[in-house]
Amino acid sequence: MSAAKGNPIVIVGAGVAGLIAAIDLQRAGRPVLLLDAAPTVGGRVRTTVHDGLVIDHGFQVLFTAYPTLRQYVDFSTLSLRRFLPAARIARDGKTSLIGDALANPALLLDTIFAGAIGLTDKLRLLALRRFAQRLSIDDCFGPRYATISTRDFLLARGFGPAVIDGFFAPFYGGILLDRTLATTASVLLFTFKMLAEGDTVIPAGGIGALTAQLASQLTPGTVHLNAPVASLVVADGRVTGVRQADGRVIDAAQVVLATDAPMAARLAATAGVTLPEPTGARGCTTLYYTARTSPIPGKALWLNAAPHAVISHAVTLTDVAPEYASHGRTLIAATAVGAPADLDDDTLDRAARAELAHMGNVPAEQSALDRVALWRVPYAQFEQAPGWREQGPGPACGIPGLWRASETLHSSSLEGAARGGQMAAAALLQVS
Repeated sequence: MSAAKGNPIVIVGAGVAGLIAAIDLQRAGRPVLLLDAAPTVGGRVRTTVHDGLVIDHGFQVLFTAYPTLRQYVDFSTLSLRRFLPAARIARDGKTSLIGDALANPALLLDTIFAGAIGLTDKLRLLALRRFAQRLSIDDCFGPRYATISTRDFLLARGFGPAVIDGFFAPFYGGILLDRTLATTASVLLFTFKMLAEGDTVIPAGGIGALTAQLASQLTPGTVHLNAPVASLVVADGRVTGVRQADGRVIDAAQVVLATDAPMAARLAATAGVTLPEPTGARGCTTLYYTARTSPIPGKALWLNAAPHAVISHAVTLTDVAPEYASHGRTLIAATAVGAPADLDDDTLDRAARAELAHMGNVPAEQSALDRVALWRVPYAQFEQAPGWREQGPGPACGIPGLWRASETLHSSSLEGAARGGQMAAAALLQVS
C-alpha cells in the first residue's frame, strides 16, 4: 500500500527526530500522522512551566553550532540566553574558573591563574580545541576516534589523571552522562568542536521552545498527543499500520519509529523484528531549587570535582536566563549522573544541599534552598561505547513498511536526533 492510495506515513514519537522526519516528509508532499503518548511534543526535550518557574525535563543546553538542527530551527526567534564559555571547578572548598579565552578574552586572566589545572594542561586544552575545530563532524566519528574511549584518548594526548578526573570527568561527565569517560572519543571531539564554534545557550522559554517551534512547522492536525501505540500491524510480510493502546488500528503507507531505543525495540518486536539498537542507557536526575541567594552564582557551569560526588554539575539558571523564574526568584539546577542518579529522592536531596553549599563554600543555611522539582530521566542518552557505530542501525528496519528515525543513527545529542530524523525521511522518500 502506498501513500498515493490515501494512507498517511505514521510516525511514532514526537521528539526531535520524529518532528524533523515529519517536516521533511510534509515538505515533499507526503501525508503524515505523528503520534505521541505524552500530552505535549518534544520527547525528552520538553519544559513545564509551573508557578512562574520554567522547569526543563532534566537540565539541558543547546549548542548553536549544531549544523543540521540550524536548518530547521530559527534560533533568532528563541530568545536565546548564553552561558559563559567557562566552567567553575569546585573541590576542597576552593574554586577555579577555566574558560575559553578565545571565545571570551575576559576569561584569560582567570584561566591563567586557575589553580585546578596546571599551565601545561591548559596549553593541551588549547591544542585540543584547535585540533577538534580542524576536524569535520564526519572526521570526529571516523574509525580513528570511534574505537577509543574518551579517557584513553585524553591519556594519549598527554593529559594526566589529575586533570582528567578533576576537569574532564565532571565537565564531560555532564555532557556524556558518564564520569568514567568510557564513552567513545568521537563524542568528546564532536562536542569540543561544537563548544569552540558556537555558544552554549538555553531559550528564555525553556528547552521545550525548540521542539514547540519544530511542531509549529507541521500542518495543523498532523500531531496527535495522548495517543500511545501498543503494537505494529503486519500483513503479508509488511508493516501496514499501528495499533493504539485503546485497540484502534491506524492504517499506514509506512511506519516510522521515532521513539527512544527501548520503546522502538519493543514495538519492532511486535512485528517479529529485532532492531540493532544500543542496549545500554545513560540516565540522570536533576533537582531544581529556588533560593534567596545562590551558593553557586554566575553564568558558568559549576563542576563538582570531589572524588565521590553525588551532584556532578550545577548552575544557577536564572543568572543565565532570568526568565526561568518570576518575581526575581533564583532557580538552581543540580544534576546527578551514573549510580548517584538512582538514589532515592530524600538521599539525593540531602546530598545536593550539602554539596551545593560546599561547592560555593557557604553555610548550608545561608542559601536556604527550597526544592521545587526533581526530574528523573533514566534514558537520557544511549550508551556510546567505543565501536558502537559499527553495529548501529540504519533507517530501514529489515521488514517492508518500517523505518527508524533516531539519534541512534548518528549520536546521542540534539544534532544526532536531527540527523536521524533527516536520514529516515530521505531514505523513505527514495522508495515511496
